[in-house]
Amino acid sequence: MQLMEERPGAFTPDPALPIETDPAVVAAYTARTGRSIGVVYESPYHLMVVDLVRTPEGPFPYERVLPAVPQGAVVLAPLWEGKFVLLDQFRHPLRTCQLAFPRGFGEPGLSEEENAQKELGEELGAQVLSLKPLGQIVADSGLSAGGAQAMLCRITQPHPPLQYEGIQGIVCLTPEELGREIALGQISDGFTLSAYALFRAVEGQY
Repeated sequence: MQLMEERPGAFTPDPALPIETDPAVVAAYTARTGRSIGVVYESPYHLMVVDLVRTPEGPFPYERVLPAVPQGAVVLAPLWEGKFVLLDQFRHPLRTCQLAFPRGFGEPGLSEEENAQKELGEELGAQVLSLKPLGQIVADSGLSAGGAQAMLCRITQPHPPLQYEGIQGIVCLTPEELGREIALGQISDGFTLSAYALFRAVEGQY
């Protein structure tokens, strides 16, 4: 109930799938089923929320992930000397490495532009020369309520801090080379694929 007050936009009423907001009804459902409703997990990065939604067949719990900081998340397409810079980074959920553009959660008190500069400094050891918004990305609307702003960033020479957040190195590819790697199935990160598609559309490279 506190989260509903703090973030009303995350609980917008809609007849397609209404959220139960009566605490007594929610408490009765929990007592009857043993299912937890509300914020069931919280970290500095995510909130795992289980809503009780109403349908003609009856209520059921529907889980989703909200970002701990509602705004400011970024996906960065860094360009250095005409080539995109991708991180070769170990990803814990996959338990393997993945090639991907740098990205970062929203940070309290930071704008998207400030967060972009911070992330590129931390993950690539580079300074930002210019930033150009490409569009918004929602990686998985079936689970996550968080979006991220994609940006085309021209940067100074990268000096990635190896082993920081699992970084193994970098790969530099021209836009054409990146497109070929995507076609060959070598790039699977959804944020990277989305940012590249936005780059192609915004820059007119259909």
